[in-house]
Amino acid sequence: MAVDGSDESMAAFHYLVNDVLQRERDTRIDVLHIYDNSKDYLPPAYRKDHIFSQVESELISSVLSHRYKFSWQEKKEPAGEMICTHIKQSNSNFVCMGFRGLKRKDRMLASNVYEVLQHGRCSLIIFKESPSRLSIGRPTKFVVSASLNKSSTKAFLDALQLSKPGDEVHVVYVNTDPQSKYAAQLREHYRSFFDGLDHGDNEVYHKFHDRQTQFHILIRQEGESISQSVVRYADSIDADFIAVGTNALRVERGKTPIGSVSLQICTETETNIVISSWVDVSPRVYDANVRH
Repeated sequence: MAVDGSDESMAAFHYLVNDVLQRERDTRIDVLHIYDNSKDYLPPAYRKDHIFSQVESELISSVLSHRYKFSWQEKKEPAGEMICTHIKQSNSNFVCMGFRGLKRKDRMLASNVYEVLQHGRCSLIIFKESPSRLSIGRPTKFVVSASLNKSSTKAFLDALQLSKPGDEVHVVYVNTDPQSKYAAQLREHYRSFFDGLDHGDNEVYHKFHDRQTQFHILIRQEGESISQSVVRYADSIDADFIAVGTNALRVERGKTPIGSVSLQICTETETNIVISSWVDVSPRVYDANVRH
């Protein structure tokens, strides 16, 4: 959890402490703050002592001490690089960050967020909403932007892992070609997942049987992009998170860390985002753990 004092990063922190850590007793949180002593012009809310006081107070009152730790580091190199180094050292499954950072540029990923996308090699949860809109104490709604690629499947699995009993997971696909068989293949792909959750003998999957899962094929409205269709659907159900996939090998191939549609979803929505990182494994491992 990287905190910088912004409303979005503190919302992420509040969500982890007051929701995730309360129901997932084996989960631990590592709170990282990178400070720059030369920036003495920052408002009080963005200064290291104020942030530490807030974080420490909330953790002490909510979580046993062995389940959290702090890491306050002076900036010695670009903050994004330091965050990625810390991710690697801590072997994190998820990283949480605020969307805009201190510069607060609307519809632009903060540079630190983009660095983590490129080199973090773990799933990233980006918070855009204020603490008042957090889904604490009520069912959470996830929208997963679906395709048949592995990173999209990972987004679905991450949504399940982040969910709690009674939460809704809506898998959506925007059909751009009515003649294509792709939508039918995708529906069958996720139907097998849903059946496994409800009736399968896989113990890991079956523990998520009390989630409400749905698959929807969306039709684009005139003049609408694929990303806008996904965002429109998420807005229509008042979703709390949109989950999209990215493949760690894209960067090694010289591509951007996230595909154009997923990136457009991230920048166009005001909903919190889960960007699920898929690190390629052997076909045997994929078949054993994911494919049905």
